[in-house]
Amino acid sequence: MDKLTAQPHNVSFSTPTHGVPLIAVEGSAFDCGREYVEIVLSRYPGYHRYLNMLDAWRRLPRHVEALFDQRAPYIPEVYRGMLAAYSPATGVYAPQAEQPATEEECTSFGLGGTFTADGLPLSGQNKDTVRHSESLYIVLRMRITGAPTILVLAYPGEVLGYGLWSTGMTLFRNSLHSTADHPVGLTKEQFGLLALAGRTVDEATELAMREGVQDQCNILLSDSLGGSINVETNGGGVDVLPAANGLCVHANHPVGTKTIHHEQRENQDKARNSRLREQRLTNLLREARGKLTSKECFRILSDHENYPYGLCSHDENDSGETCTTASVVAEPARGLLHVVRSNPCRSRPVSYSI
Repeated sequence: MDKLTAQPHNVSFSTPTHGVPLIAVEGSAFDCGREYVEIVLSRYPGYHRYLNMLDAWRRLPRHVEALFDQRAPYIPEVYRGMLAAYSPATGVYAPQAEQPATEEECTSFGLGGTFTADGLPLSGQNKDTVRHSESLYIVLRMRITGAPTILVLAYPGEVLGYGLWSTGMTLFRNSLHSTADHPVGLTKEQFGLLALAGRTVDEATELAMREGVQDQCNILLSDSLGGSINVETNGGGVDVLPAANGLCVHANHPVGTKTIHHEQRENQDKARNSRLREQRLTNLLREARGKLTSKECFRILSDHENYPYGLCSHDENDSGETCTTASVVAEPARGLLHVVRSNPCRSRPVSYSI
């Protein structure tokens, strides 16, 4: 492989290795949800962003409820447990005004076995967000009796997250810089959870095309067979983009035939940087085909071409711009999630197991 772009001289690389706090719960789906919320309320008493979204799970639309009954009946039970621990009846419900959402600048990938040293799939992403996100990340491990185990990087109170399930499915996702949301279909949380409960990206493709997905985002899904897809959704509709010869990469600009016409191009720098990150990651992964390991993926995600806005993005002046606040690589065949908090160039990954 060509040498990666050198680390910029004005970046300190002395940050010690430090893991993301693990919240581990197990038992029935209801008990897992209830205990998860109790831990979040105890450890993150002022952070209710995701807890305040739980009301959407009180009454699912009938057809959505039927989908969960068929594919993942334990998920509504998890949310019922969460609602039991966080509701007006408990006296701990604390509605808050939602802070304005910030556009994230993430870059994700999925790799089939021909790209890896051991022939097993890998997937992951750099999460580029505002810097304070770094202190909020958790790893959620939810071992549900009689159901798949969930292992994801998340925010307190979030279930979907970024990572893997014991089904062999992995999910990573990106903001999609678009002029409009797709207004109909499953929410991205509903779609993501149903897709992770399946076994293949073909199942997820069928679900996305039949039901639709709301919002403006890209969801990168991979399975244990090495298949990967990007599911883009915005005001133009839903596009499913399969891997090209075992490789899936996505940044923040839409590329599907339906979605591309709704790209938000007002910020030319963001549009340009998204394309540069996507192309750079594609090139580096292709150059390393047949040699990639989780360690090598983190080295690639530490690349600084186009510094400070490249794959490993920096906000050295603390200006409030987005920067890389976490880096994640999943090994679904081994049930492992490797996580770096902060820039991957500054710290070593910590591993978490299903």
